[in-house]
Amino acid sequence: MRPASCTRHGDDYDDPTSGVWDLALEQEGEEVATCRYPLLNPQDSWGVMSMLALEVPGLDYRYREDGDARTVWLLHPDGSWARATATEFLGSPTVHQAGPRRLWREVQRVRNRLNREGEFPVYGARVTITPDGATILSRGAWSATL
Repeated sequence: MRPASCTRHGDDYDDPTSGVWDLALEQEGEEVATCRYPLLNPQDSWGVMSMLALEVPGLDYRYREDGDARTVWLLHPDGSWARATATEFLGSPTVHQAGPRRLWREVQRVRNRLNREGEFPVYGARVTITPDGATILSRGAWSATL
């Protein structure tokens, strides 16, 4: 079953994370931990989702509620995945992760930055377009190249 949060799907759409979804749906992760913060669906937070889009392009988000349990999946075409499940609204989720990157750590890093600095560096970032067409966003020590 494909949760409704996916942006586009259908027979004519190549879904680069479909194989990762099959792994992430219920497998035990290579790493299992309890998260510091309550469960967040990045799609419900424009700032978090925007920072993740810049720092980990290509993420696919999925979300499901089943009774009191809420689950968020992060999937990446490189084979990385994370699944975070919480059963209490403000409870700490259990996070399963596997693949070359630890995607939920990226979410945590973005949330830590927001808590520490009070805003994301993408707000008020300078934009530089290089002669070869690369776009560089920068603010303070942070930068992202598009």
